[in-house]
Amino acid sequence: MKKISRIARVAVVGALALGGVVAGTSNASAATGNWGCRSDNTGSFANEGNGIHLDSCAEDQWGGGGSGFYARIAVTLDPGSPSVFPCAQLWKSDGFGGWSEAHDYGCMGWYGPGTNDAIWISDNGQNYNPGSGAYVVRVGFWATINGHYGYYGDVESPVSSVW
Repeated sequence: MKKISRIARVAVVGALALGGVVAGTSNASAATGNWGCRSDNTGSFANEGNGIHLDSCAEDQWGGGGSGFYARIAVTLDPGSPSVFPCAQLWKSDGFGGWSEAHDYGCMGWYGPGTNDAIWISDNGQNYNPGSGAYVVRVGFWATINGHYGYYGDVESPVSSVW
């Protein structure tokens, strides 16, 4: 029963997102809606463990008048945390609960312990203009944690729309 309920919720959210009717979307927006940062909705950065805190943002540099998004990453590292190499990608919804990468914004470089709210804006602040649909900016990072080098984390921005 839980699985059917979850599938139904995912289908409804996907349909609303593709229709540009995601919660918080304004009908007054010219081409994009619901852009912003994870922290706008939660009030804080995502705690990725090991003293690593990330924020992921999908933003329209024209305030709703553009037709796409740029990514913004914010990083705070506690003293004693590992160094991280944060990266961002734009992912598109298929409307049925599946997501696929639409654009790779690249990475912001290495940041070490004690970094306080380093901010990186992708593509020199230029929009990436995808087709219509629902999108999220996903942020992760390269690091060595417990002796294992790899790509960690998955911090998502709010679901944003292009129509």
